[in-house]
Amino acid sequence: MASGWDLSSGIYDDRNVTEDELFSAILTVFSQKSKKTNTYKFALIKAILDNLYNADANLVISFDDLFLKFAAVYWTLVTKHHLHQQPVSDFYKGANIEQLLNKFKDDNSIPDDTPYQSLGDELLGKLVKIVKRDCSKYVIGALYLDTNKLLYSFDKKAGFIKLNPRMYMFLCKRKTVIEKLNYYHFAKFLEKIETNSNHSDGLLTKIDESAKRTNLSFFLKILYEEFEENTCFYCGRKLNLDKKDKNGVIAIDVDHFIPWSFIKDDRLWNMVLSCPQCNRSKSDKLASTFFLDLLKKRNISLCERAEDQMKNYDEDKLSHIYEYAIENGYSEIWNHKQTSFAGT
Repeated sequence: MASGWDLSSGIYDDRNVTEDELFSAILTVFSQKSKKTNTYKFALIKAILDNLYNADANLVISFDDLFLKFAAVYWTLVTKHHLHQQPVSDFYKGANIEQLLNKFKDDNSIPDDTPYQSLGDELLGKLVKIVKRDCSKYVIGALYLDTNKLLYSFDKKAGFIKLNPRMYMFLCKRKTVIEKLNYYHFAKFLEKIETNSNHSDGLLTKIDESAKRTNLSFFLKILYEEFEENTCFYCGRKLNLDKKDKNGVIAIDVDHFIPWSFIKDDRLWNMVLSCPQCNRSKSDKLASTFFLDLLKKRNISLCERAEDQMKNYDEDKLSHIYEYAIENGYSEIWNHKQTSFAGT
């Protein structure tokens, strides 16, 4: 199989294919047919899955969005857990992404345990620019050919991929299964690297945690202070920014309406304010369609007043994501007993 790394652009194969053919194209990446000297292809698949619902109406994902997620995977694995992404020898001192991130961390005096999202917009912008420039040239064309030209079109100069609509639908419907397969093969590759032997415990968790934002105060500030959402989205209980628990933590939770474990992203259109009791009760479940309708109404206001934060949001897309979550196993629907107070 040709490597494809040196391709500057490519067009997806727009033919009528079965789901079995689409699944086979994805599985090829995990097989011996796919040449892998490092973990880049696994990280790119994760970045695509984490960006599925950030694609625009034409299913285009910019390299900026794509490599923001790509860099997030490696920031945690490399700077926090010190995992090599390819075998190390006298000739190879580590994958290029490792050298880029470690140099960036040292140049900016960033402590090892600094969460990716805590870097701030300016540093993140610089980091993504470096990663995008140095990594896109190797992996974009390679994954394009590995998936039999069925996953996406791409243009390196313009800086985007465009998902094949047939593959997009398939990925949405089988997101959880493909994600788990990708994590498994990502972890198995890391385990085989001898220098990772002292850091290989809990690899699946380490890969998964890379996308999780540790601080949601940004969304609390926007929703509570700018949009005056001062009641629990689910039960209607009054929320008070000045009220704190015994540990001094503000007694307001920011909840991912569609669970983070499915969507793997933090977007304003999916964030609601909740009392801690409702947030704990709802946990990793989908709320009922009653609340889905409330969220759609709430988001109309956000689209009018926070357009820059509602990029690529669409009410129909929200409905589809909700349905995809159910299809991916989120079938336990949560409903608060006091729905008559919700949204008041």
